[in-house]
Amino acid sequence: MEIDQRIPDLSDKELENLHANALRLEQSGSQMQRQHAERLLPLLSAAMEERRAAKLVVQAEKKATATAARKSKAAKAKES
Repeated sequence: MEIDQRIPDLSDKELENLHANALRLEQSGSQMQRQHAERLLPLLSAAMEERRAAKLVVQAEKKATATAARKSKAAKAKES
């Protein structure tokens, strides 16, 4: 299995490490390593950005849920 096919299965830390390695190899690797790094870097960057965006959505949802719960609790307390 090619490394680019494994990207979705990597943990966040593994993805960050692979990205750092690809950046390093792009600058100082052999010709073949540079080519692989140049091919992988856009894929890795896209995957990292997708994960960041997904985390932001989850955080926003949690914040909205917590806010709604506080408002509901405050409304119930007013009714009592």
